[in-house]
Amino acid sequence: MRPEPAPSVPLVAEAGAAHAALVVDLRVPQPVALTARFEVRGFTALLGATGAGKSSLLRALAGLLPATGTPFGGLPAHRRPVGYLPQGAGLFPHLSVWRNVAFALDGSRGARHAAALAALERVGLADLADRMPAALSGGQRQLVALLRALARHPSLLLLDEPTAALDPLTAETVAADLIARLRAAGVPALVATHDARLAAMADHVAVLHDGSVVQQGAPAAIFVAPGSPQAAALLGWRNLFAGRLRGPDTLEWPAAGATLRLPGPPAALPGAALSFGVPAGAVRLIPPGPAAGRENRLAGVVSACHVLSDRATLGIAIGTETLFATLPPTNLPGVGDVVGVVVPAEAIRLWSPAPPQDPARNPGRQRGNAGFPHRKASRGHGADAG
Repeated sequence: MRPEPAPSVPLVAEAGAAHAALVVDLRVPQPVALTARFEVRGFTALLGATGAGKSSLLRALAGLLPATGTPFGGLPAHRRPVGYLPQGAGLFPHLSVWRNVAFALDGSRGARHAAALAALERVGLADLADRMPAALSGGQRQLVALLRALARHPSLLLLDEPTAALDPLTAETVAADLIARLRAAGVPALVATHDARLAAMADHVAVLHDGSVVQQGAPAAIFVAPGSPQAAALLGWRNLFAGRLRGPDTLEWPAAGATLRLPGPPAALPGAALSFGVPAGAVRLIPPGPAAGRENRLAGVVSACHVLSDRATLGIAIGTETLFATLPPTNLPGVGDVVGVVVPAEAIRLWSPAPPQDPARNPGRQRGNAGFPHRKASRGHGADAG
């Protein structure tokens, strides 16, 4: 006997919004205690570190873990209008490809077979209908799992680390194809991930840390202006440090033995301990020499140089800190070379207060940092900005 159709879930449309919002307000007691309130808009990334509770939140939404709140409060799992893709695709290894796709379909065997073949044909996998999951590539397994999840015409699709087992190039290709298909189908999706690159491709991002969502919004806003050092670390920022205000527009950076000019007075008073971050793409190299004008010019020694395709990442030792710079992969200094760097004042992002430990060493364990929303950061640096 097939389960009765699941009810649909109303989405809340806001004036001028590109995507209607599904509001999630959920309390999960275990295995990770969570109190999460955020919105699902189109393809939404739930970004968090390993062990933050992303999978638990998805399983609670699917009705597989006890939880209270909305949506779906009180509905058993089989009545929830969701499609769920667990980690590793979750295909039945003893069923062929078409039988996996047809598993959630109603009707006779012939009707289900025809519907499954039609779905496989649409994604170019009809020739693989009789193969077993073990004979498929990672990307093909993900696509078959997606077809199975969409077969019930869900109101919400839940995907748990859909690209975690794939190499970076394949992961990016699979993610782009997945997002395009879901947008074409008009199905909102919530994807749990620790990959900032996948989050950067989403319509909406919710950052999960320490049992709650600490920031959410469009990727263009989230990546440019993280609300805390924890969010910044999850979003790929590598330049996260501790400092102290010396005056209305001056930041002392003790571990680097440096003082940085700020573009304007922050909300904190002089003497306050702060955390601060700088996007790696905002750091510029200059010939070593004395500071000129009001630029934040520093001297350091290149400690690492990694070239990947059309960009390079330099690690520059300044005092006991390492400042990272993302640059074009041409005319690069070598490891051990003395270089000058400019840290633009307008690129510095401040958070208060500073944690007791050095945020550059362990940003994921900082707690309770509130950002200065007026501080502007440089745009266009993306998921690998920090």
